Amino acid sequence: MMRSRAMRIDWMHAFLTGFVYIVPSGTEYISELIRGEATNVPIILFYFLPIVVGFIIQTWSGIVISLFSGLLMSTLFIRLVIWPVDVTVHSFYTPGSVWGHFYRETLFMWVLALLVYTVSRINTWHRETYRKPKKSA
Repeated sequence: MMRSRAMRIDWMHAFLTGFVYIVPSGTEYISELIRGEATNVPIILFYFLPIVVGFIIQTWSGIVISLFSGLLMSTLFIRLVIWPVDVTVHSFYTPGSVWGHFYRETLFMWVLALLVYTVSRINTWHRETYRKPKKSA
């Protein structure tokens, strides 16, 4: 019972992190829509969000679900927010590249999250394996 509850919680975290992947690109787009010029999202946001995702997700299945969730959220954002406003899409992005732009950002952030996750797992394994107190004879 407890194992399945932990798995459901981890998968829920993984699914919800999909929203995080659209924040930088979405902020850039909304800024263009409202002000007429794109805001350069602080580069720290591109690095901070994947680090948080990498520490939240605790399983390999969770990190893969996180990627698919991010791609799904990017697709929904494009179809529901960007696509109805065709004029802005064609002035801000070159026609047809809006999909590539959002998916590229999603994949880049996911790779950073995967890197943080892997380093975190290796660090945990190293701590458990090599930092045990030695038994005296």
